[in-house]
Amino acid sequence: MPDNCSIGNGLYMCENPKDAGDASEWSFNIFVRLDDPPNKAAVERAFKKEVMRQTGYTDEKKFEKEYGQSFRLTPVDDIYFSGVGLGDKGNRNLVNVLTVASVFILFIALLNLLNFTLSEVPMRIRSINTRRVMGASQSSLRLQMIMENVGFAFIGLLIAFLIVMGFQRSETCMNLVSGDISFGANAMLATVMAVAALAVGALSAVVPAWYSTSFTPAMVLKGSFGLSPRGRKLRMAIMGVQFCVAFVLAIYIGVMASQSNYIFNSDYGFAKNEVLFTGLTAEACQKKTAIRAELQKLPYVESVGYAQDAIGVGDQYMGWFRGNGDKSMNMQVMLCDPGYLHTMGLKIEEGRDFKESDNQTGAYILNRTMMDKYKWLHVGDSIGSRSEWGDHNYLIVGVCNNFRMKSVRNDNSILSVAFLVLDPLAMNSMGDRCYNLFVRVAEGHDKIEAKRGIEKVLNRLDASFGDYKMKFFDDALQRTYVDEFRFISQVKLFAIICIIITIIGVFSLTMFETEYRRKEIGIRKVMGSSVGAVVRLFAVHYSVPLVVSFVIAAPLGYWLSRQWLQSFAEHTPIYWWLFPLSFVGVSAVVVLTVVAQSWRVATENPVESIKTE
Repeated sequence: MPDNCSIGNGLYMCENPKDAGDASEWSFNIFVRLDDPPNKAAVERAFKKEVMRQTGYTDEKKFEKEYGQSFRLTPVDDIYFSGVGLGDKGNRNLVNVLTVASVFILFIALLNLLNFTLSEVPMRIRSINTRRVMGASQSSLRLQMIMENVGFAFIGLLIAFLIVMGFQRSETCMNLVSGDISFGANAMLATVMAVAALAVGALSAVVPAWYSTSFTPAMVLKGSFGLSPRGRKLRMAIMGVQFCVAFVLAIYIGVMASQSNYIFNSDYGFAKNEVLFTGLTAEACQKKTAIRAELQKLPYVESVGYAQDAIGVGDQYMGWFRGNGDKSMNMQVMLCDPGYLHTMGLKIEEGRDFKESDNQTGAYILNRTMMDKYKWLHVGDSIGSRSEWGDHNYLIVGVCNNFRMKSVRNDNSILSVAFLVLDPLAMNSMGDRCYNLFVRVAEGHDKIEAKRGIEKVLNRLDASFGDYKMKFFDDALQRTYVDEFRFISQVKLFAIICIIITIIGVFSLTMFETEYRRKEIGIRKVMGSSVGAVVRLFAVHYSVPLVVSFVIAAPLGYWLSRQWLQSFAEHTPIYWWLFPLSFVGVSAVVVLTVVAQSWRVATENPVESIKTE
């Protein structure tokens, strides 16, 4: 299997066909090789008809309403993005955004090199057009300028290759990617990017080459071309594009930061900040009573519980489908012990919490969503008939609050959850699946100290392992959203690069302007203008393109942010204040750049400026 396949390379085992009807047999993914792709729709319908026959339905509309499941075949290379599998969480929008961001980087690099080339025009245009007067052709002059930039691009390309090689050797940098970025594995991509880099170098010189050789030599030698209307429009257009990109990325990063804060700080419905957890070995599972007794002696331990999984930190949990017809139910099931709900801080809204005596009889506690969804369920009643549920028709003893069972990629508000304590008979048949330990730290105590103390007790009681490491829920959440946080880091890196390039571009354009207005600045100062007034003159000059660019960028930034947020079923709103904050932030950087460059010219001796002119 390929490295990026969800099916790992290793040992493959064929189960006994007679076990196919076992409820605990989890091979529920069906792989079908079609003889002809157009037959896909017919095969999907055949699946539906067969399931209807197996479940006793004859009315297709009734089946769709009550069964509530659709049937579709998904090409293998689309599975990750389709979400049909429990572990599939890819989002094409994210890939598309990263691709667009990469193109933006190249585009901004093109504009930046264009800016640098344009900023050189004031120093070179007289010599270029003098050569025209002396007989040099326009085509030869233009080709020379283009080849100069191609040479600079080639040098930049070599440096870029060295940077990527250094990136590959840095563990911190490699955390930003999830695949193989070696040149050998991406030879075609590296070739395309190398050609693109050289093309950027060539294209960045085309406009300046045509621009600097398109004026009448006599006008150039008089020095009057620099502030022509055509030149102003060209510079404004270049500057406006860069401002738009910077504003879009600033808005996008703001939304990402809001979503990151939402993931960690929103209400999960349980005490995620006070709970530590770890998996237990088979030997430790035989000593649960002793472990609980020893841990509860510690002053910083409030309660101890055991369960099959940690809630809130994944998307894959055991699911049961029970009943039929009007009494069918679909739910997430969590096997646990009587102390688990209290340890996790889940609140009982109706009925009671689990008791130790439930270990002998078995019991259910359902979340509020499940009670509201299946109206025939009531506290104190059996959850199902003996014939349908076998040994699991226990009483419903309580109802807990709704909570975030899965990650925010899923809509947790519609999840039906059943916490289940097994009786001895079911425990013997199913085995002890509560092999995760959860410890709630008492309020006011140091969690780091508690972590060390709990680990010490576990390592003492379980000599077979001896290296227990308790985990914080925050760390588990970090691992749950590793793809999302990697994507956020990537976009932040793109944004930093784009903003730096934009600043350099603005600096180049400001240098271009100040070089041609040096005489004007000198005269203004001689007539009594202060340095501050001259600096404000240039700063105000950039206010209009900043405002216009923001008006264009704001809807685009909103759309991109909304597209990214769609990958989460639960997400933060796009706050209105992110837009003015982005405007102020980017504008402040631009204005400071303009001030820094214009200050240098404004503080020069005006006599020198007028004399050199």
